[in-house]
Amino acid sequence: MQQSTPSTSLNSADPGYSFSDPVFVLCNGRSGSTLLRFLLDAHPQLACPPETNLPSLCAQLATVWSLIEGAPLSANRGDEPPHIPDAAIAGIRYTMDRMIGSYLQRRGKTRYCDKSLGTARFAELLLRVYPEARFICLYRHPMDVIASGLEACPWGLSGYGFDPYIAANPGNAVHALARFWADNAGTTLAAEEEFPDRTFRVRYEDLVTDAETVAAEVFRFLEAPPAPGISESCFSGERERSGPADYKIWYTSNISSDSVGRGWSIPAGMIAPPVLGAINEMAAKLNYVPIDEGWGTSEPPADLRVPVSDADSSSTASAPDPSAGEVAGGIGADEESKCGPAHSQLLGSRLNAGVSAAGENAASRWKQHGEETFVAVAVSRDSGLSSEHWLVDLRARTVTFATRAAQERSDWDIVGYSDAWDQVVTGKLNLNVAFRTCRLRYCDEDEAGPVASEDRIRVLADLLALTNW
Repeated sequence: MQQSTPSTSLNSADPGYSFSDPVFVLCNGRSGSTLLRFLLDAHPQLACPPETNLPSLCAQLATVWSLIEGAPLSANRGDEPPHIPDAAIAGIRYTMDRMIGSYLQRRGKTRYCDKSLGTARFAELLLRVYPEARFICLYRHPMDVIASGLEACPWGLSGYGFDPYIAANPGNAVHALARFWADNAGTTLAAEEEFPDRTFRVRYEDLVTDAETVAAEVFRFLEAPPAPGISESCFSGERERSGPADYKIWYTSNISSDSVGRGWSIPAGMIAPPVLGAINEMAAKLNYVPIDEGWGTSEPPADLRVPVSDADSSSTASAPDPSAGEVAGGIGADEESKCGPAHSQLLGSRLNAGVSAAGENAASRWKQHGEETFVAVAVSRDSGLSSEHWLVDLRARTVTFATRAAQERSDWDIVGYSDAWDQVVTGKLNLNVAFRTCRLRYCDEDEAGPVASEDRIRVLADLLALTNW
């Protein structure tokens, strides 16, 4: 019986499909890549499945094919061969075309997109296989990536490419994720610099702030037709759910920028200086604000994408008058007054009550710290509102509503989101837990050590009337 011979070209079987210009997303985990995949996949011409690891498969095929062709292999097992024969490239292309073609036919789309983590290191190989390929380079501010990674892995870092980094830094998840970002963002930046005409940069912060504009720019780069309204249609039930993805997106119906800036509470001091220096060097290239010694110790930057001056960060139309002076009887005692803060009245009132209750015994109760000043900083979750500063003078026993400049003269500060302060004051959040989870941050300039910091936190608990903390 005569056996049929399989077709050697899927294109010849269906000339209506072209596989010459696929799109590859270069990204790392926790950078918003699933959202970008949804936007790409919602375009009438583009099909972007969940993570396939297809670029990694290309590298594996390159090694096997080179071995079969008798070409030299890399000295390091698993690395890409130093020279990949043309026959191997042709074989990889044929294998990819068979898979991609079948998938596109099934989806009724004409162009393939791939969103797999770690693709950047295979960019050169992918361009040999598909010379007309395009790359979308996705970035997110490093501290937000760290915060997202910790949130996604509350019981220990795993998945998303984290494993080798936490294995090398088992006692410091922040430093492990910082190295993860530095390596992956560095590889993507290198691909941008090597193939500038084939790459297009997208920042997560731009994407969630104005998805329609960013999507239009991406489609223009891909020479694909516009798709207005795609930021809403991308959440339809047509998106494929099999394969790895950010689990939260299945419960999302709109694009929000609420997650921008969450990395402000990450303690930058846990990142080793050489790694932090490399991160800031790349952050400058991406037009992100740097991570300096003030990170997490004062109000967060108004925008992670641009440098923010001290003047800009301390002034806002909704901020109260910083010259209001000492608060007597707590904010809100005078209903006629309009100078009170927008969101930290409870904190101010409790501090004022604590100072008043201390009376003449304050010095003996607080010992050497009874002569100090500190600032309680309440940071709003609303980026449109300025942080609020309560200057507590323990010697004078006064509580003053102040500006950010008060932190420059204080002995120590406690910084946290206003909702964390409210939960602590009302007993819904244990004070120690708030510090351990970085919802509140203790900061000082004198490097007084752990004993002094513990005593100062005890002073704060005393002022807030917390008997169990």
